[in-house]
Amino acid sequence: MSLITDSPLTTDADGFSNSPDVKLLYQTALASSAEHVAMYQAKAHPLLLELKRKVATLHLQQSFKPDIDELHHIGLNTAPLQSSYDLILLIPSKDKIQTLGWMADAFLHLNEQGKLLVACENQYGAKSYENALKKLAGHAYGFSKAKCRCFSAKRSQTFDSQLQREWLAKAKPQVVDSHGLWAQPGLFSWKSADVGSLLLLEHLPKLQGKGMDLCAGYGLLSAEILNTANQITHLHVVEADADGLICAQKNLACFSLPIDYHHLDAIEEKLPKHLDWVVCNPPFHRGQARDVSIGQRIVERACDSLVVGGVVYIVANRQLPYENILKAKLAAVEVIAADLGFKIIRGIK
Repeated sequence: MSLITDSPLTTDADGFSNSPDVKLLYQTALASSAEHVAMYQAKAHPLLLELKRKVATLHLQQSFKPDIDELHHIGLNTAPLQSSYDLILLIPSKDKIQTLGWMADAFLHLNEQGKLLVACENQYGAKSYENALKKLAGHAYGFSKAKCRCFSAKRSQTFDSQLQREWLAKAKPQVVDSHGLWAQPGLFSWKSADVGSLLLLEHLPKLQGKGMDLCAGYGLLSAEILNTANQITHLHVVEADADGLICAQKNLACFSLPIDYHHLDAIEEKLPKHLDWVVCNPPFHRGQARDVSIGQRIVERACDSLVVGGVVYIVANRQLPYENILKAKLAAVEVIAADLGFKIIRGIK
């Protein structure tokens, strides 16, 4: 079955990032004299291997499992940032609060003369982030290339420590008033429950037996399902973002049934099997880029996890093409609800 991709992929056939800001960031880092280097949310790239060979220390932080696996594939390990570094590298995420939190955190890990170096595509707010860094550090120096901005700053006498504390606090995991659950900036719909998930919950029966919340995020679906269904015997929570999984563990700690948490790439790695049910709100983006094939492949994997007679519930934007994949894998497929731009699909194996 063909997979539909409606925008450029963010990685090439070798698993290397092909984003111009990533390439520019690594090129600029290679031109520096830094010996001890770190990076937030590192992306695999041949230039990163060159940087590894050049510097004395290279620490790479990453929470997203597919990116972790791509780094491991080229022989690079990941770990939390320590201190202190000559140079810290950063590509902004889709979430501004998360990105500002990384900027603030970087200055906790830089040595006295250390520098934060940021690259961002113009279309994703490069100038705004450069201005934010100026506001924090007291200055920033940048240049334009390949429809990107690359900019840097050191701690100066006008560094705003109060703003640093504010950005760090806003970016931390927190209980969010709108849904009462632990979440944090950078996670899908962290500020409020998304409309699609609420529609799915509205049309779910009381589930029973062994099940899986696939692409669980911070555990919104799992928490609501366990609040209303008392005949679930075992739950698997699968999420690619380690930050989401940590929040999910906090949100589900009050339930007494067996819950297994899996930090997995749902496309490439083995998923739990022999399940009575699966719920899934599949992603269709990788980083900033839209890629429908991600959701299609995850939906296919969800079907493979079911026992005969097992049921899968998928929520998706109305235009996303999942029905044919479900029909190829399952005995019965039906759209049981469609509203507010979303659809709920039920499939029985």
